[in-house]
Amino acid sequence: MKIVKYFFIFIGVLLLTLVAIGIFKTDFKSQASVVIDAPKKQVFAVYHSPLLYKQWMSNFHSIEQLEGQPNEIGNKHRLTFTAATEEVTTLDQTLAEIVSGERIVYHYDNQWLKGTSTTQFSTVDNDQTKVDLTLEYSGKGIVQNALLFLMSSSVDKGHQHNLEQLKKLIESSSPDELNGD
Repeated sequence: MKIVKYFFIFIGVLLLTLVAIGIFKTDFKSQASVVIDAPKKQVFAVYHSPLLYKQWMSNFHSIEQLEGQPNEIGNKHRLTFTAATEEVTTLDQTLAEIVSGERIVYHYDNQWLKGTSTTQFSTVDNDQTKVDLTLEYSGKGIVQNALLFLMSSSVDKGHQHNLEQLKKLIESSSPDELNGD
């Protein structure tokens, strides 16, 4: 009987801890970076081309234009991702800032979270470009914040993996091969 009592106490403490995390831990930050052997202009163009997302973004399925025109501040589109379980997730992105060849900033939102993603492009050497991706986000409730806390490591790994895929795509192709087909 003591084992059952301690088991329920343990479960209760665990649940209270997750609730406390969900209440007090509301801001999250994810960072990833990669150095790509290609000029900044080329890296920026490939990164920013929706026609190429499927070739480097994990589980990317589709993009749908919702408002505005591409490359126009306020432009809003919906990205659709398919998880390994075949569950579909969407993410609405609004272009907040674009400095050609230098920086792209999006505000994003879905049923679970909201945040801002900033991608910086900088020249390391003449033919090398560093891509720095920073995401600042928060859940839309206590449960979402607790889940984001538990998943933060895998979120970081996922973004790093995507940038590594971008690197492979660009370095294994010539600029004229990257036409989105």
